[in-house]
Amino acid sequence: MNQPLASLVEKLQAIPEYHPLFHKAYPNEPISAATMAKALTTFERTVVSDQAPFDRWIEGEEDAISEAAKRGFVVFNTQARCSQCHSTWRFTDDSFHDIGVASDDQGRGTLLAGVPAMQHAFKTPTLRNVNRRAPYMHNGSESTLEQVIDFYAQGGRLQRPSVSSEIRPLPLTADDKNDLIAFLHTLTSEDKPLVVPTLPR
Repeated sequence: MNQPLASLVEKLQAIPEYHPLFHKAYPNEPISAATMAKALTTFERTVVSDQAPFDRWIEGEEDAISEAAKRGFVVFNTQARCSQCHSTWRFTDDSFHDIGVASDDQGRGTLLAGVPAMQHAFKTPTLRNVNRRAPYMHNGSESTLEQVIDFYAQGGRLQRPSVSSEIRPLPLTADDKNDLIAFLHTLTSEDKPLVVPTLPR
């Protein structure tokens, strides 16, 4: 939440509506860093992508995705090099990389100032349900998936010593990009919308 933990705990403690909610979830425990962590991890365990068309295709349902998406899967794993970081069936390596976003934010480097590769590095997000999560990049600097593909095809927006060696200009044609977009759309599942309760005012 981009603030010191102590400040965040103080803010939560100052919201009267949170007290009964935390008490109900964690009886006899105060609003603290520990209960806040429990609440966040409990919530995050519920954010699970359901089966997507891509999964049905992998399981043998040939018409679950389009021919363009099938070509896009090949592009994803070959000349676009996406699978170098967006790996496994979760489509993330769970690691941190500087991909050349034009931003002064140090990212992971704030915590690991002595590690050159961690400067301006951010965690690789999953690509599950990616078409529902615009804008993209840690700072929202890319508005559409098309812009994201162009960003990578260009080799990032800027070069600096910490940019990952995986980031380089890519030989993608317009057809390659369209097929890649078609593939990315197959990673979206038909999950029920997440309903967030409104706190009383």
